[in-house]
Amino acid sequence: MELAPSNVSASGAADSNSLRMPRKKTDAEAPLTTDDRIDMIVEYLRRMDKRDKLRTWGGFFRGILGLIPLVLMLVSVWYIYEHGDELLKKITQQAAQEAAAMTSNSAQDLMKQIELVFPGSEN
Repeated sequence: MELAPSNVSASGAADSNSLRMPRKKTDAEAPLTTDDRIDMIVEYLRRMDKRDKLRTWGGFFRGILGLIPLVLMLVSVWYIYEHGDELLKKITQQAAQEAAAMTSNSAQDLMKQIELVFPGSEN
C-alpha cells in the first residue's frame, strides 16, 4: 500500500486532496472496489488499535512515575510527624555543642591575645 501524494502549500497547510485514503498499487489505475476500500479501512483501524495500545501503556507508566514524588512527600511528612521531636532534639544538641565549642575557642583566643598585649599579667 502507498499513501496518496500530499499537497502541502507553502504555509504548511494541507489542502483537501492530502487527506485521501492510501491507494493500492495496480498496473492499471482502476477504480477501487467496495471490498478494497473496506480492506483499507480495516487496515487503518488495525494500525490505530496498535497505536492506541502503546499510548495506553505509555500513559499508565507516566502516571506511575508521576506518583513517585507524591508518595515520597507523604512518607517524609509522616516521618517528620512521627519523629519530629527526636529530630529537633538532635538539631538543638548539635547546635549547642557547636556554640559551646565556638565560645570556648573564642575565650581561649581572647586570653591568648590578652597575654600577648599585657605580658606578665598572668601572675
